Amino acid sequence: LHYPLRRQRQMCIRDSNARDIRWMTWFRSECEKAQTPEARILGIFDALKSWFASDGFRGCAFINTAGEVGDADDPVRQIAKLHKQKLLDYTLELTSALGVNDPTGLAKQLLLIIEGTITVAHVMGDHTALDSAREIARVLLKDVQRASALS
Repeated sequence: LHYPLRRQRQMCIRDSNARDIRWMTWFRSECEKAQTPEARILGIFDALKSWFASDGFRGCAFINTAGEVGDADDPVRQIAKLHKQKLLDYTLELTSALGVNDPTGLAKQLLLIIEGTITVAHVMGDHTALDSAREIARVLLKDVQRASALS
């Protein structure tokens, strides 16, 4: 009785790890097409736009899966957490290239914008939220760069 459930869980873990690698590779390559650090950050939203427009967009598999697993220590939930950490790490890599005072704080703010945009696009079916998110990120980048230049 427990074998099919254990096997299904193992497949879920394997598939989640593979999806993480595949998605992060695609995402990084899309963002890296831009020439400057600022353009790469704003390129995040271009990458999301193409993802949202793809056939079968159903939101973030990691957010969806984590929402189904109550136990924070569950391996499936840990994979989702690791995926989000990788996304934060990449965003920090991008913000560090800007030379701003607090690249970590900026990366965390951008992650919230990214995740909120994905959720609104999926749950509400509003892909235009992406345009607002890109504008918020653009204004945030200008403010952070201005503040860094003054200090």
